Amino acid sequence: MMLERELENLFIDFLFSRGYSKDNLLSQFAIRVENEKTVFRPDLIIIDTINKEYIGLIEFKNRIDRRVEELTLGQFFKYFGYLGTNSIPAYLVIPIDHQDFQIFELTKDNTFQPISKDDFPNFEALSAKRITEEKIKQRELLQKKIKELEDKKRRAKQSSYFTLLSLIVGISASLLAVFIQQEGFDKPSNEPISCCENLENHYKTIQQKIRLLEVQINHLERTNNKPDTVFINSNITALEKRIKVIETGISDNPEKTLSILQVRQEIELLKKTDDYSKELTQSKLDSIQKEMEVQNAWMLGVLIAIFGTILSLLIPNLLAKRNGVSSQI
Repeated sequence: MMLERELENLFIDFLFSRGYSKDNLLSQFAIRVENEKTVFRPDLIIIDTINKEYIGLIEFKNRIDRRVEELTLGQFFKYFGYLGTNSIPAYLVIPIDHQDFQIFELTKDNTFQPISKDDFPNFEALSAKRITEEKIKQRELLQKKIKELEDKKRRAKQSSYFTLLSLIVGISASLLAVFIQQEGFDKPSNEPISCCENLENHYKTIQQKIRLLEVQINHLERTNNKPDTVFINSNITALEKRIKVIETGISDNPEKTLSILQVRQEIELLKKTDDYSKELTQSKLDSIQKEMEVQNAWMLGVLIAIFGTILSLLIPNLLAKRNGVSSQI
């Protein structure tokens, strides 16, 4: 059985025939990892000395089976990480006999595909392939960034639309509330003014007494059409006595009589002033109530606008997170 070192020398001679030089090959190159004592040594690394890049990775094994494939695949991914490359062309080489070998290429599906010696790229092709892969990678990164920018622009546009819509809804709600309140102000009130309730009740009481007197007078006229002279004379005598007493009081103390009349006038004046104060207070209360209702309407519109703005900022973010989760799945 051919040793791995012999297989490596045989493969290096093959590489020289494909245009590779000794400067392009690093055999058993030690890779030291920070904070780790382990040293990794890939069997063979192909480098581009002009562009100073790793362009190929070779591992040599005595045989190939399921276990060897899994072991080699794990080694390749470790080397990719330690060398600072996401992926470079990687190959597995096994001996066929003492003079020949078989090459397996690592595919994008992480499987090993056998290739012929003629299909193994020469130095220029491998370097160009690496450069092409870098360009493809850069293009993919650029497309990813462009897509992210477009997504951000779309989310910002949606947020602007939602914000504008919420402001329109808020202002419309404010105007509608003010219009409804104004319609309520313009409608005449069916409730009586509080300051006039006592006068109205007093007027109704007087009307009831007048009706009662009219009923009594009509009843007296129907029962006895002839006047009662005795009753009339007695009433006249009583009235004359009362008039004489009033005249005597006025003649004895006219100042007291005038003061009583003045007090009555002042009482009437105070009643009128009190009624006016009540009307003025009620009008001020109505004005304050109208202002409070208008302010409440505007506050309602502002709250609706703020709530709509919050939704306009929240909904695009939720949609973006949902799209991100679905894309990851």
